[in-house]
Amino acid sequence: MGSDLGSGVKKKVGVFGGTFDPIHNGHISLAIQIKEQKLLDEIIFCPANISPFKGSVPPFVNADHRVAMIELGIQGLPDFRLSTIEINRPPPSYTIDTIKELIHKEGNEKDFFLLLAEDVALTLENWKEWEKLLELAPPLIGARHTAINPKGLALSEPLKSYLEKGICTICTMDISSTILRGRLKKKL
Repeated sequence: MGSDLGSGVKKKVGVFGGTFDPIHNGHISLAIQIKEQKLLDEIIFCPANISPFKGSVPPFVNADHRVAMIELGIQGLPDFRLSTIEINRPPPSYTIDTIKELIHKEGNEKDFFLLLAEDVALTLENWKEWEKLLELAPPLIGARHTAINPKGLALSEPLKSYLEKGICTICTMDISSTILRGRLKKKL
């Protein structure tokens, strides 16, 4: 399934960012399903140091622990790896900077794609340099069976086009990092 670099075919790499506070089976399932559907060669998990959208509320779990949880979560999954690019960079974490750095380090041999959950995909117009970001790493959006229909949404035409091309229908798990943190606080 992987590409042969000698053949001139670039590897297809999904980049999955987020605070992963904590990582959970929904994250892993989304990545596996998109990898399989789009025949990606590799998935890179890039935990954010501090999200620009959550700057006033830093992650509940410190960066070292989130990194350790991701390492455990992807252990044994072929072609999944962790990058600490954003953890090692001063906050906030901007995805465009991460993609540019990955392209600089690895780009001649790889095509990058941005893995997103559908709720996050709908916020892309608020992201730093979102149009350039999507040119460099087109989005692959994990959408529920009731997939989003970008045509009916109040989004710019360029974003609608990117979203339409990148929708991947996936089976979802009804879980979130917010729910997990709440359960931990209640000791459930």
